Amino acid sequence: MISELHKVNTHFEQFVRDRCKYGNLGIEEAMGLFDNAIQMRPLPSIYPFNQLFGIITKLNQYSTVITLFKSMDSSRIRFDLFTFGTLINCFCQMGKVNFGFAVVGNIFKSGLEPDVLILTTLLKGLFKENRVKDAIQLFNKITKIGYACDDVTYLTMVNGLCKTGNVDQAIKLCKDMEKGNSKPNIFIYNAIIDSLLKDEHIPKAQNLFEQIICKGVVPDVITYNSIIGGVCSLGMWKDVESYVKKMVNSGDSLDIVTFNIMIDTLCKDGMTEKAQTLLELMSTRGVSPDVVTYSSLIDGLCNLGQWEEARKLFSEMIGRGISPDVHTFNILIDAICKKGMVKKAH
Repeated sequence: MISELHKVNTHFEQFVRDRCKYGNLGIEEAMGLFDNAIQMRPLPSIYPFNQLFGIITKLNQYSTVITLFKSMDSSRIRFDLFTFGTLINCFCQMGKVNFGFAVVGNIFKSGLEPDVLILTTLLKGLFKENRVKDAIQLFNKITKIGYACDDVTYLTMVNGLCKTGNVDQAIKLCKDMEKGNSKPNIFIYNAIIDSLLKDEHIPKAQNLFEQIICKGVVPDVITYNSIIGGVCSLGMWKDVESYVKKMVNSGDSLDIVTFNIMIDTLCKDGMTEKAQTLLELMSTRGVSPDVVTYSSLIDGLCNLGQWEEARKLFSEMIGRGISPDVHTFNILIDAICKKGMVKKAH
């Protein structure tokens, strides 16, 4: 009898694992499987609960996870680090990082110790609530205790510092990494370069770009697109050309983002002919234009009063099966109203 019950549990756990891994599991089915699991006797292992929590979290149902966790706790199910980590993540996503820290207390009471992934989640939660000082203090405590911070932890810190307007501290942390064993990767450099560009510190971003190449770190498409976007915004077209050549020579292909950045800037500067030349170049490079590409061109042409050219591009876009979005229609309506054709706008 006992062996039969264990077989049932084993089959159930396999079923949950397969549904979570391969199935398009919705919230109702996940909740149903959870209810089945918590009513089974003997109870299944913690793994199906964790797998279901993972799915429910991906569906952004954070409060649901917390409710289910409470029902598990009342059934005296023993949690592991993954369970606690998922719960902490839910609290952090909901902007309740203090509750996440309370869960850390439960981890210690259970005879476990939080790992670097859980501590990284708490760092994200602190940055989400703009508690920069608390995040820095926690990070310092983590390193002082002796946790081996991984790339994700460092990237969380750099991203958090950059997004909260503390790029100088992010650069300092990056320099500390360069002196230590864990060297910064391209994702960390990308976050800093992007932040410098958004703060309009173009020369600093350019210097960092050159420095990372000297350090042997290879820029990727995101690095090039960021730096190209930065120099485009200042009309530094010689620099744009230089970065595009470097990008191609390094083996990275210009993607839709690269073309859209350049086309949009050219159109805003009134250089629609050059922008249309880039549109033609896109097809030779195997890059298909999207609604952003056409919207930029249509906007540029409308601003120059070239209504017929704008209309042709709109028709071309529709012919390619690209659906206009709200921004495209706003551009056209604005242009038509300015031309005095209000009836056509309606």
